[in-house]
Amino acid sequence: MSTDKPSGVDTYNATIERIETVADGLSIFFIRPDTPIPGRLPGHYVSIGLVGPDGKKLIRRPYSLSQSLGPAADPDLLELLIIRVPEGDLTPILFDQNEGDRLFVRPKMVGTYLLPKLDADMTLILASTGTGVAPHMTMLETCVDACKQVVMMECVRYSTELAYAEQIRQFQQTHPNLVYISLVTREGGAKRYIQDYFRDGILEKEHGVSIAPETTHVFACGNPAMIGIPKEDRKTGALSYDTSDGLVEILATRYGLTIHKPRQPGQIHFEKYW
Repeated sequence: MSTDKPSGVDTYNATIERIETVADGLSIFFIRPDTPIPGRLPGHYVSIGLVGPDGKKLIRRPYSLSQSLGPAADPDLLELLIIRVPEGDLTPILFDQNEGDRLFVRPKMVGTYLLPKLDADMTLILASTGTGVAPHMTMLETCVDACKQVVMMECVRYSTELAYAEQIRQFQQTHPNLVYISLVTREGGAKRYIQDYFRDGILEKEHGVSIAPETTHVFACGNPAMIGIPKEDRKTGALSYDTSDGLVEILATRYGLTIHKPRQPGQIHFEKYW
């Protein structure tokens, strides 16, 4: 039987080693495959699966790998930051699992949301909403060690959903080239969104961050409304935006950054979560 098209519990090949509850309906799952999965790069994702209510069909979904800061990470352990989606097929089942329970992990690292070649003159901005912070956690230490400046931005509804905030702030104390900006939208006070920092020049004015195509790369992950992914005319290459004032549009029009493509390297990288 092919491991790419499994069905049933006989395909389970990994164990939930630890579960850390972050907030109601938001947890970090630490999963150990029976056989280590090679080829991991910052930004990769994996697919996990559990047998559904029918007891036969394996329900699979992809999740970006995450990585806690601190002591050297176990290269064989998979860390996933996952929010429970009540109407979803997989997460209601997943959140009923306990430490020690079994599940399926596709034995392959996948993804194109990967870092470019880094250099000492580079400013790298990691912008996320919700669980979109996960792939950026896999990138953070590498970027801080290699780049002139790293800006980590995340926007959530409630402060309890900032799963890695304490780790990042502690890390920031010994890494002065790291700027950390956490935004909360549903706890009162003046609301600021990630797009505001670029559209209104807040990064430059308040944090001294310069943005230029020659030196800056921006990674955006999470809510498509924040990213504002454009449509491209196949004949002319012109971009149109269904969501106005999204991050991609601001970066392209205000700063002259371009969307990264395999054959046309650019400075804007994005990964939408739905």
